[in-house]
Amino acid sequence: MGIRTIMANPKGNQGMTLYGTRNDDTTVTLPDIGFDFLYNGSLIRTIYSNGNSWIGIGSSSEHIKINRRDTSYNNLYYSREEENGYKLFRVRFEGNAVYNSWGSNNLVWEVSFYETGVIQLVIEKTPNTAADSFVNPGIGTQSITFETGKSYVFISDSKDGKNYKIFEGSYFPDKNRFLILDEEGIKNFQVVEGVSKWVKVADLPITEEVLLDYGNDFLPSSLEGIVGDTPKVYYYTDNLDVVERPEEYRFKVGLITTSLPKVIEQREDFFIPDGKLISKIIAEVSTDIINSSGVATKTNGKVRLTFSVDEGATYLTFDVNLLDYKVVDISNHLEFLNEGINPENLNVINYDRLNELIESNRKIRFAYILEKPTLSDVCKIKRLKIFYS
Repeated sequence: MGIRTIMANPKGNQGMTLYGTRNDDTTVTLPDIGFDFLYNGSLIRTIYSNGNSWIGIGSSSEHIKINRRDTSYNNLYYSREEENGYKLFRVRFEGNAVYNSWGSNNLVWEVSFYETGVIQLVIEKTPNTAADSFVNPGIGTQSITFETGKSYVFISDSKDGKNYKIFEGSYFPDKNRFLILDEEGIKNFQVVEGVSKWVKVADLPITEEVLLDYGNDFLPSSLEGIVGDTPKVYYYTDNLDVVERPEEYRFKVGLITTSLPKVIEQREDFFIPDGKLISKIIAEVSTDIINSSGVATKTNGKVRLTFSVDEGATYLTFDVNLLDYKVVDISNHLEFLNEGINPENLNVINYDRLNELIESNRKIRFAYILEKPTLSDVCKIKRLKIFYS
């Protein structure tokens, strides 16, 4: 997250917008910050402040207190800025440790809210004559001593803007970019016609410009759209700690997959004897692990199937809503997994309609997709049985 032990210097008020002067007890609502800031499970766009030296995040509550007492400010500034490609909203408080000592400017601080969800507080001056604290969602109010000449970084330890950790030092938002190279070329992860997948965006070579222009700022776990068995991940960062000591950093793998979902397509047809009708189809599959005692435990393995009546030109699945068959693209793994026939549901498909479909050429073939989300999952096809009447 780009935390450095070096203290951040206050930026000062140059280029900032003066929002208010000589405020003792009044709470003010600052303008829209320009982006959504996640705090305590809510997306915040409004910051509040008060002459009594506190900051409210999304409401006029005292979430961050800096020498909180009956103080005042001479000037309150704000600005919308950018650091290393990321937006931030900065507030500068130039005030007085005693409410009626106008112009003393012995209580001066700046707080910045980054679109990355990070807060940075820089203390230019404080007499430390009153309480400092932070309302930390998920933890509670924490007492902290904010000191002159120091800066503090608040980083959430969860995905919902809660459980902040507080560090002395400075925040520099690093750029992280990810691309994948497969047999088709350089790909990034994007949404195409409602489907999230890896899509080709460039040819070799992979340069810094390509990574910055096309790279994703996170590495998705999905392999949808990847072609081939040996894709390569390319990672770009300007985090100096990583750049200077790459051997100390490794990707942490949270999900292990053996491969892309595997599609098995029958290359020859079953011939249906003249005068015979298909009455039932049974696909015997297994997603269970059997231990040494013979006890079966179900895993997250998944099998789906489709069939073709035109020698593999198109494949059909059964739509339980339409109560009819429709075409499914078996080359689209996500579509195949979502819309293919569950072997457990072969007893509810419309066999009368199926027999109508095979009446002209008396042929049928099957295709299967097997998905093993992790190495510990099981996915097996034992046999397929077709019954006639």
